[in-house]
Amino acid sequence: MSSIYYQRIFIPGSYYHIYNRGAHQQNLFQDDKDYQTFTEILGYYLLHPQGIPKSILNRKPKGYKVTNLVISPSCSLLAYCLMPNHFHFMIRQEENELTISDLMRRVCIGYSMYYNDRHHHSGTIFQGRYKNILISNEYQWIYLSKYIHRNPAHLQSYEPCKLVDYKYSSYPSYVNEITIPWLDKDTLLDRYHKNPNLEYQNFVEDGGDIGNIERLTIDVNEKQ
Repeated sequence: MSSIYYQRIFIPGSYYHIYNRGAHQQNLFQDDKDYQTFTEILGYYLLHPQGIPKSILNRKPKGYKVTNLVISPSCSLLAYCLMPNHFHFMIRQEENELTISDLMRRVCIGYSMYYNDRHHHSGTIFQGRYKNILISNEYQWIYLSKYIHRNPAHLQSYEPCKLVDYKYSSYPSYVNEITIPWLDKDTLLDRYHKNPNLEYQNFVEDGGDIGNIERLTIDVNEKQ
């Protein structure tokens, strides 16, 4: 029987925790340009799931215009965090013949091509296939984004009160009300009423229950 972490049947309307790390625990992101490029590729395919591969777009002459891009989301991204040697996504599968698998394949291939070219690297950069975990109850659903957005607290320079300064995650957009066209914040913020952004910030920066949600949403044998 295949591991639950590798099952690729994505149910429309369901939420998933998607994550992967660098091969041999090496860094996936060496500097700001790497983080920015990965984020751009991710955003591109969220908006254009059947778009022309970014590797091709980057070779087009200046001024080239892309037409007939399909803007029909295959999935919605609620939260993400890019860490030096791994990443986390909270994603909802939409009613679409394309799935989270299509998104992840395009993003990972596109970034791998960029990384190998830029850093003169050969071979895979990811530690095998990405893992996906179905969010099966409300507790997981509520706390997964908190777990994802608190990941930078593991870095020495980012205490919990400074999480909003970590620019390689979706958290600053939640707190500072920054609009990102390919990020679905409303689904999580709709739980709050008086001041959604501030209430969500207070929820994330209170460290309670993090240990519990970690055990429920990652492979306990491969802690990130």
